Amino acid sequence: MRIELTIDGKTVNGNPGQTILEVANANDIHIPTLCTHHKLTPNGACRVCVVDVGKKDRLEAACTTPISRGMVVNTRNERVLESRRVVVQLMLDNLAIDPEKLEKDGENILLDLAKELDIKVEKGKLLTKPKEHRPEDKRNPIIIRAPDKCILCGRCVSACNDLRHYGVLNFKGRGYDTEITSGFGQSLLMSGCASCGECIEVCPTGSFRALDLEKVQEEIDTVLKTGTAFPASRLTHRARSKFGLSPVDEEGEKDLIVIAKKTRKNKKREMRNNGE
Repeated sequence: MRIELTIDGKTVNGNPGQTILEVANANDIHIPTLCTHHKLTPNGACRVCVVDVGKKDRLEAACTTPISRGMVVNTRNERVLESRRVVVQLMLDNLAIDPEKLEKDGENILLDLAKELDIKVEKGKLLTKPKEHRPEDKRNPIIIRAPDKCILCGRCVSACNDLRHYGVLNFKGRGYDTEITSGFGQSLLMSGCASCGECIEVCPTGSFRALDLEKVQEEIDTVLKTGTAFPASRLTHRARSKFGLSPVDEEGEKDLIVIAKKTRKNKKREMRNNGE
């Protein structure tokens, strides 16, 4: 049975269990959000999509609040807009780098949102002490992590825990000291990261990115020559035996070679299609 409600003065209908954000999107009513992604379960982490449903003590996150019959939703009154401005300004203030560097695939989601909310982009309005610079983590052979580009939207945490169930990425700390960490504060390489790449896909700012294609192709060439991503020497085999580890799986090596060959072929096909 359909549920009737009002959003910004417009009468709309939704299905039981749908959220305010889902119904708004279905009716071309724009509600901005940073933490929402079509592959992920909404968690209300960013607090950008808050709306006014008539409660004096609080605003509600549109991405997690289910619709109800007769609900009246305001997505753009001054109370809502001011809340969004504060959230976005805190994100800007909390950056250790220029927000211009958050561009990914030709889009800068934070600056676009600041423009939408008529925020003059300058730091230090609400926080006088930005995050200290943190170096990139390049120790993982596939994924580079740039913590300075993180805006704490939580997409990577949701992808790692809810989508892939690896549990490598998590929030650490509270308030100003909140950060996203891997393992117990370890590098991605040492934390059990499976290099699945989901964090790269869902991250809106490039805080997680893939290794440069040229370097990836070098790894592929190594696999084609040796059968392993990291050539296993006699010393490696002796070390594995000493620690009671099984020998390198030859079948696994064959699988790697097949994958590498197909990857190389796909790359060549892509270059031909692009006229390179």
